[in-house]
Amino acid sequence: MRSLWLLTAMVVSLQIIAAQKIRTTQPTNYLREGPASYFQIIAALPASVEVSKMEKKGSWLKVKTEQNDLGWLSENSFAEKSGTNARDENILKGKTTSRASRAELAAAVKGFGKKYVDGSQTGEAEISKYSEPVVSMDEMESFEHSFTLEPFRGYMTVEKPFDIRFHEEGIGLGIAQKIAVQKGIVEDPLALRYINKIGNHLAKYTKAYDLGFRFYILKDHHAGAFAVPGGYIFITQGMVRACTNEAELASVIAHEMVHVAQRHGVKELKKSEAKIKAESAFAELEDETGPMGEEEKELEEYADNVYQNLIAPRLLSYETDADQLAMTYLKRAGYDPTSLASVLQRIHEPSASSQDIFDDTYMKKDDMNERILNAQKYIREEGYRSRTDRQFADRFQSNTVGVR
Repeated sequence: MRSLWLLTAMVVSLQIIAAQKIRTTQPTNYLREGPASYFQIIAALPASVEVSKMEKKGSWLKVKTEQNDLGWLSENSFAEKSGTNARDENILKGKTTSRASRAELAAAVKGFGKKYVDGSQTGEAEISKYSEPVVSMDEMESFEHSFTLEPFRGYMTVEKPFDIRFHEEGIGLGIAQKIAVQKGIVEDPLALRYINKIGNHLAKYTKAYDLGFRFYILKDHHAGAFAVPGGYIFITQGMVRACTNEAELASVIAHEMVHVAQRHGVKELKKSEAKIKAESAFAELEDETGPMGEEEKELEEYADNVYQNLIAPRLLSYETDADQLAMTYLKRAGYDPTSLASVLQRIHEPSASSQDIFDDTYMKKDDMNERILNAQKYIREEGYRSRTDRQFADRFQSNTVGVR
């Protein structure tokens, strides 16, 4: 009798959960085919869209839309809005129940990026997070089973709440295309899948876990890496060659992910009109004509600010913050966090045979010295110890042989 009562209670509870109605709170919410950011995007939903909650898995909710789309939204999509993160629920100008398909979203983002970023024309290598995923679910699950994880102790107070912003998506794509055209993308399927596995794994342990990062290798012999708003991250061949194991490569990727998640050096748009224009772009899906208005000028200035910040010497304060939070990501993800200091030291003191591996425009040398000292100090304060069993050197060697 007791067993029957418990079974009945469970069925009722499941029915209540299945019937629960919730509303999105963020201006852009990616509905995905599975509970992770590497799954294909089904559609983009704006704020104030009501969905039915069906299931919960980690930080993801399986939902059903009024259009009968069945997919997964992150918990970020339903986070309470407060302070400077507050958003106008009418940001789509009355189209609060609109839905943008993957094709519509891709076209709008691409068009928006081209409009505000000079030189963002498509090259031979197509850059897009709306195409097929680089890695499959089976590949990711197999990869993630190799890690020994410690209990998650919650986010740090310095980790900012993250919401997806359409103007960052569009302008970020435009800049990513520009970088791809200027530098060239390495076409090595094995290495490309490998760095995306590392990045997708790390993304789960950031507040931007639902963004959908994409990772690329640039044809550049200098050791460097770039993070572009919208989640496009580039690692140079020189940086891959500077690493000796997977944990070191992961530390470089994690560092760049921090810049995206924390929005380092990115100038905020001040005018709400410019935000509305940016966020409603995929709803309008048409080219605008006529003279450039004040809000468009601000978006153009924003794009220029992002690009100039990308190519300028790195600021010590941002780099130190990114190093420390990157080591936290590494620890959460099952990597050796001390690997970051190892690769920093190596690129700062290149061997005589590779003097050009360190680019002076990356950071002033005095700042780089202080950055390394800050990283080593943080390692001591946190009690981190080098762990060869969490460096994955053999896997690194076998997956990067074509780019080293």
